Amino acid sequence: MSREVSKAPYNFIELDKFILDRCADENEIINHDKYYDNLNTGYIDYEIETITPLHISSGREKTSNEKESSDGRTVPNNESQLFKNPQGQYVIPGNTIRGMTRFNASIFSLASVINESIKKRDIVNQRFFYRTFASIDKDMREWYARKTGLKVVAGKDSTYTVLEKVKAGYMRKHGEDYMITPAVELGNRSYTPIHEYILRKRRIKGINYMYQDGLRLEDYKNKKELKDKRNGGYRPYFTKINYSTNGTKPIIDIRGKFTGYLINSNYIDGKVHHYLVFEEDKNSEGICVKKEQAELYIDDMKYTQKQNPNNSNVDQRYKFYDLPKDNEVKPVFYVKDGDTLIFGFTPYLRIPADGDIYNGIPETHREYKGRDFVDSIFGWLDFRTKVSFLDALCQNPEVSVVEYKMVLGQPKPSWYRGYVSQKKDGTLNSYCSDNFEIRGRKFYWLKKSADVEAMQSSLPAPGKIDRISTKMYCYKENTRFEGRVLFENLSDEELGLLLYSLKQGDTEGYFNIGMGKPYGLGKCRIRIKRLVLHDIRAKYMSFRNNYEKNGDINKYVSAFKNYVKNHYNAQINDVNEIKSYKEYLLSKRILKNEQTRYMKVKEFAKKAELPSLEDVINGKSFSNKLGNEDHDHKRLGNTNE
Repeated sequence: MSREVSKAPYNFIELDKFILDRCADENEIINHDKYYDNLNTGYIDYEIETITPLHISSGREKTSNEKESSDGRTVPNNESQLFKNPQGQYVIPGNTIRGMTRFNASIFSLASVINESIKKRDIVNQRFFYRTFASIDKDMREWYARKTGLKVVAGKDSTYTVLEKVKAGYMRKHGEDYMITPAVELGNRSYTPIHEYILRKRRIKGINYMYQDGLRLEDYKNKKELKDKRNGGYRPYFTKINYSTNGTKPIIDIRGKFTGYLINSNYIDGKVHHYLVFEEDKNSEGICVKKEQAELYIDDMKYTQKQNPNNSNVDQRYKFYDLPKDNEVKPVFYVKDGDTLIFGFTPYLRIPADGDIYNGIPETHREYKGRDFVDSIFGWLDFRTKVSFLDALCQNPEVSVVEYKMVLGQPKPSWYRGYVSQKKDGTLNSYCSDNFEIRGRKFYWLKKSADVEAMQSSLPAPGKIDRISTKMYCYKENTRFEGRVLFENLSDEELGLLLYSLKQGDTEGYFNIGMGKPYGLGKCRIRIKRLVLHDIRAKYMSFRNNYEKNGDINKYVSAFKNYVKNHYNAQINDVNEIKSYKEYLLSKRILKNEQTRYMKVKEFAKKAELPSLEDVINGKSFSNKLGNEDHDHKRLGNTNE
């Protein structure tokens, strides 16, 4: 059985396993102490014209007409104004053009994306966490089951899951680290699920219930009924509770002699259980949670936006996931397997992937310690750049502005179906697969026009409080800008790379910049007006003002291309025979808006991989990489956590 492929407003240009050296030792790169006769110093003038509306942000502002939601939180009306320089002129900042040019140069010069010797990290490393017990991706579902000991057990009327490796305990802060004290075990379990109906029936107080009162036991098997009766004010919680035992069976009992904790995390559709964590086993040996392990957990919370100290509008229910503070104790779930410790505040833990992003980057990049062309031209932390990008000044006598409102989504590299190369048939690769590879350098597709339909569909439904949209003011089409790039002491090859990267290679000069690229905003066209070279001797040893001369752009571009052809690890007749060059040309295709829209949230779980550039252009619709796993998936999906 085939499934529909995914779609996105972005794709990737593959990383070449070969890195083109500029030099092996940075001492071979000309320093900045003087100008050299045999090197090139001067400037490049260029112009940019907007093809679709363009927004270059000066930062979001909260307007004076802020609202207050029912829970007391401020709901800002976010507006993003157009950037102006200190003189109040509309400009495209030089750093914006620099970033675009450097990105292109990294592809064209086959540059490294990592170089720890100079702290270069064009791709930032991260390890992602997953909770894939009900995924339609069989490999990830089985991976999660191995990590947690998940088994599907047949009951009287239905199936249910058991997490054999997951234990419960109590977590405290201990200096810079944390300690987990295991809970006592009853029948090899240190916690047990308690059906909400049982808690309601026993009239247990101090509990946050997920559903309104009045549901019968059979109603809890009806997802539509549960949805209709959902308690909109539910918040995750934990609270002390007394219980007694009958053999290995715990019984909630306000007069019970044992004290444990009831705990329940976020609501999800169909969820019907809370969890009773048994009392603390004070005779057991504590488990140390090192500071580094705690930081990995915190990083994941930030990544999933459950913790963000810089955002005052973070939902208060996510405080539940905070690590315990001084003198605080919190019930916790964990898996301890040798030196590996995984923990969280629900039995269905988020498990860190076996590999991180850097594991999927070619070894030549991970181990590179030389200096490539991007390093030589653009510099690094301890080496000053040889190029300076001045702001591109708006040339229109009057600036025409158009307004758009949208939700600015952020692509997440944890989505392995899009960010990991998918080259096998019948299965999906992930960050847990052997020898996986990341897709490469990300770019946004060029669209025919501003996708107003997609902007409108991204907004919250009418009547709902809007905390997430942004109003953006954009330059209209046909707005013109002129800018200049200053350079000094560049070799012919380096100058050729700079020119080639600025003018977008062998394309028509289209590129994307600014905010709103997923919605088709920021499509521009660039044209180099002139290359000016300085005669250094005439400039500094003569009183005449005739030291500038026009340079031949094609001459320097050819010098760079010839350098690549002569030093590439395979014999080529033209640089466009290299795969990354081919993919760069494909990335400049202008596609229909509907081909490259973000999917809706519910679509992500159901779709197969993100197709390659060629497959997107050729209109690939279906994939066999997920196979026919419907039966097993549905059986596991009816577990009602």
